Order: sequence, then C-alpha cells, then structure tokens
Amino acid sequence: MKSTGNRSPNFTVSPQSSLMDRKVKICISGLQAGQPITLHASVVGDANEIFESHAHYVANTVGEIDNSCDISHGGSFTGCEQMGFLWSMAQAPGQKKGLRLAKKDVTKPYAIQLNCFNGHLSPEEGFVNSLTRNHLQPIMSSSLEKSYMADGVQRIPVREGRVRGTLFLPPGHGPFPGVIDLFGTAGGLIEFKASLLASHGFATLSLAYFAYDDLPKYLPYCELEYFEEAADWFVKHPAVMSHGIGVMGVSKGAEITLMMAAHRKDIVKAVVPISASLVISVSPFKVNGQLTGVYYDFTNAKMTADGAINLCDCVPVQGLDKLDPSAIIPVEKIDCPILVICGEDDKSVLSSEMAHEIFKRMTSNGKSALCSVLSYPGTGHLIEPPFAPLCYASYHKNFKTTFAWGGNPKDHSLAQEDSWQKILEFFRKNLGQSHISHL
Repeated sequence: MKSTGNRSPNFTVSPQSSLMDRKVKICISGLQAGQPITLHASVVGDANEIFESHAHYVANTVGEIDNSCDISHGGSFTGCEQMGFLWSMAQAPGQKKGLRLAKKDVTKPYAIQLNCFNGHLSPEEGFVNSLTRNHLQPIMSSSLEKSYMADGVQRIPVREGRVRGTLFLPPGHGPFPGVIDLFGTAGGLIEFKASLLASHGFATLSLAYFAYDDLPKYLPYCELEYFEEAADWFVKHPAVMSHGIGVMGVSKGAEITLMMAAHRKDIVKAVVPISASLVISVSPFKVNGQLTGVYYDFTNAKMTADGAINLCDCVPVQGLDKLDPSAIIPVEKIDCPILVICGEDDKSVLSSEMAHEIFKRMTSNGKSALCSVLSYPGTGHLIEPPFAPLCYASYHKNFKTTFAWGGNPKDHSLAQEDSWQKILEFFRKNLGQSHISHL
C-alpha cells in the first residue's frame, strides 16, 4: 500500500450539527492508499435504546474516504449511500426485542458517535458491546448532532379547553401556514414531525388525543368534535394564516385527517394521510353524538417468522360495499387537495390498496385532480422524515404485543426522503408560505 507520509488519520464531518433531514458529509484522511476501514456509527436514544450501523470502505490512492461519493463494500449497507450510516441503523445486540428509535425530547439533538476501525469488521456481539468490553479499539473517533428542532423554533405547551398538545412556531413574526400533526394508536404526545415541520417554516400543532395529560387513557372512540375544537382554536391563533390549515396523520391519525377534511371543509385546506385505511378500524368515530361503524377482524392476523403480528389482512379492501356504510370514511365529500402516502410492504394495513381505492372514489366523484397517491415499493407502515432508521417491528405498549410494520431499510429510506420533500412542497403550494420557507 502506498504511504501517505506521517499524517495521522483524521475525521472531517460537515455539518457537525444539522436538522435530521439534512445530509452529512463524512471524510476520512491520513489513511494509507487502499487501506480497508470500517466506519461505525452509534446513538443512544431517549429511552437508552442503542442503535448502530457499520460500513466497509477502502481508501483511495491518496488515503482518503468520502461517504458522499465512495461505496461501502459491506456491513449494514452497500453502495454509495451518503446517509446510510444513519438510515441503516439497527438496535445493538443484547437489548430486548422490538425497540424503536423515535425522538421523545425534541429539544435535545441525537448525539451520533463515529468510530473508524482498521480492516473490515463485523463482530457478532456488535460494535458497541465490543467497545464496552475493550475487545476493539478505534483508530480515531468523532461525533455529530442531528436535530428535529431548529434554533429559534418555539415549543409551546397547549391546554386550551379540551385541546392538549404542543404548538411549534418558526422563528420570525408570522403569520405562518398552519399544520396539525397526528399519530396513531400509540397515543401520548409525539412531537418529532411537528418540530421538524416548524423548522421548515410551518406553525405546527402536535395534537394528542388519548393517553396524555387529562385525556382518556384508552381510545374507545375518536370524538370528531375534539379535533374540530383543536382546528377552530388553531386557525384563529395569531401566528397562523387564517385562510385554512393542513392536517397530516399516520395510521389512525390518517383516518382522522380524512374525517376532518370530509367534515370541516371551511377550515381544512390540505391533508396528508400516511398509511391510511379507508375503513374506520380498531375504534369508531363519534360524530354529532352518534358512533360510526367500525371493522376489524383479528382472526385474519398472522404471525411473522420472528414472532411479530402481521395485521394487514384484518381490514378488507375487497367487498367494501358489504360493510356498514358508516364504517367507510366519506372521502368523496372532500373538496381540498389530498396527498396520500403509502408503502407497498405495509404489514399493518393494506395502505397501498386503500390509497388507490381513495383515488378511485375521488375520481368517480369528479375530484381526481384533488387526489395524488405516492405508493412506494419495499416500504412499510411507519413512514417518517428522512434518514430515520426503519422500524420493521416494535412492541406496542397499548396492545402489549409486537406488531410488524414492514419495509426493507434501503427502499424505506428512499421513500422517506422522497415523500418528505413532497410533503413540504404540497403544504407550501396549498397553504402558502411565510417569509421563511425553510431553515
């Protein structure tokens, strides 16, 4: 191997600190020409879960490696994947199964540890465990930070009437385009998407609807009037543009976005349902004091080879005309633009088939121009902002079992990166822009 002289190996990370959806360039210099190295990345999540990845690189003729243009020859991913060190992360060995890396405290960034090892390594006990036990020593180390909440974004707890959540406001005077963000049956208050939207210029309300504060602990039904109350308060907020708001939701939250769009045309002007069901499932809606129909057939649940539950056949797409009509979300009543996002390997609901059924019903009512579908191969249920590691399966605390969500790491990551940019463009187009479009 050609020597590079007396230079010591060196990391250059740019930017050292950035938003979660920004790419990071990692350069290693001071190596020998053709030297094989392993780049290891690890992070400790907010619940002390440990995730890690590794990639095998070979130094070029001047002893350098650049993750933005050089290929990984093995490890957690292969090929030229600049953000592969992050999106390919999986939980480190030795922890309980079913962990999910999801930001709980958005005021603090993820601290990503980087280690460079000589040679192409893949220890069975994992790198973090090997380092802890002094079985491995890196030739150099560095770190970087990834955040969901940009400097200057305000985080404001919300307790208005019955409404509970967190309001995120971009820096500046506003008013800003407003978006309500909703999650699914995990419950509680989940803020990472809302804080990242605010970091791109949107006033965003992360809205809780059960298992938080004084809200119901469980979800016997979704009361539509609660979400209407939240929308009414939000659209009147002085920091929010008053002509209407957007709503984004995943899973059960996606059902809520569609119901809000169908019932509150005066306020809801753009919706992004992610991994949606057209059929009201698990828990009904209460609308004007009346409960809707609901359909869920747990007898169609299947077990995956690793012991997770596949629920995608529990809600049908065929034979919808045989169900109680009140169990079908009336998407044909929606008059605002819809961007439906789904994965073709969703193990929780047949979201791709549901998305095309939504488009079909909109089209049959002369509204095809309002509905767009982004359907991604190899993509599962939990479609998040860019570079978040795939969660193929995780333990569901409310159902006390492990559910399969689906997807493979590379395709899922491509879907997250593509869909996030289109979500931002969709809301900017249909809700308008403040003087800050992104940070």
